[in-house]
Amino acid sequence: MTAHSIDHVEFYVGDVNQASHYYCGTYGFRVVAEAGPLTGLAGARSLVLAHGGVRLVLTSALHADHRAARFVHRHGDGVRDVALRSTDAVADFEQALAAGAEPVAGPETFEDDGVRVVRATVAATNDLVHSFVQRDGDDEASAHFLPGRYRPVAEAAEASGPALLRSVDHLALCLRAGSLDTMVDFYQRALGLKHTYDEYIVVGGQAMASKVVQDETRGITFTMVEPDPVGGRGQLNDFLDGFNGPGVQHVAYSTDDIVHAARELRLSGVELLSTPAGYYASLAERGIEVGIDPAVLQDLGLLADRDEWGQLVQVFTRSPYARRTVFFELIQRLDARTFGSGNIKALYEAVERERTRTDEADYPRGDALPAGAPAKAGV
Repeated sequence: MTAHSIDHVEFYVGDVNQASHYYCGTYGFRVVAEAGPLTGLAGARSLVLAHGGVRLVLTSALHADHRAARFVHRHGDGVRDVALRSTDAVADFEQALAAGAEPVAGPETFEDDGVRVVRATVAATNDLVHSFVQRDGDDEASAHFLPGRYRPVAEAAEASGPALLRSVDHLALCLRAGSLDTMVDFYQRALGLKHTYDEYIVVGGQAMASKVVQDETRGITFTMVEPDPVGGRGQLNDFLDGFNGPGVQHVAYSTDDIVHAARELRLSGVELLSTPAGYYASLAERGIEVGIDPAVLQDLGLLADRDEWGQLVQVFTRSPYARRTVFFELIQRLDARTFGSGNIKALYEAVERERTRTDEADYPRGDALPAGAPAKAGV
């Protein structure tokens, strides 16, 4: 496979204007391109948002029988496509099909103003797809998302100050019990990723299994988690109920200054999960010193961990969506390659506190309560 990084993440949403307003107003994204029926995107409206090295695509249906409308009806707002940057999209697509992947859209070429993009798409699970995206020519401008199909926004506001987000660090998939090994096998065969770690986790009354798949550069990383039915119901079950099946549970953004990023996001309205005070008293006992005052870590809910390569700092958000499904993570890596396995107990406690504290009147019986950070596996 020639895919070694995330090109973009596409969300299907009920209201593209409302979703765009949220991401631009809170995370500092800016709209750089748009598409709709007048540009050749039939039955839908789509906006491309950019921040640092992160590109999001937000798509809403314009009529009830469009696939985006069916997706939102079934899952609520959520991730439809995790697109992979490829140097040979056709070859990667054909290799994926030969390995058993189901085609969603064959290779299509978009070309204009000296920029050429080739895209082809395969299915993963439960309406989640992966597009191989090959970009030839000048790709400096995000406005060239799909030449000829998307057009640049004439007066896209320039980003002010340093970017809070650098790239998509990883994505977490929440799977049904018993499907983890099958999905890991699929990602190895169809996408050429390597199974790099697995872990069985028991915290409180819940048990879960986790595995990680990555490409050799670690530019593409999926953490996959399934609940073990021998344990009690918990956050993974909440997601599966709210999303109506498996899917992307969270998107993790890397940052170069997590303290600054967390402060800015909180000021702009992003809800960060809090962590019990006792967690911070134990950092010294765990031999963790990330160069950030523990009082600052506690104030922002930042979590720290270490592995054999280095350390990391991370924080999770509450889900902004009505079904309390997809949420986000900020992570700053100080040479660490793992995902914060040492924080599992603290994360679990934070999530359970959110679940039990939530007023049931705000979430009618049958809806998922707020989801928080999943148990994470190291690599």
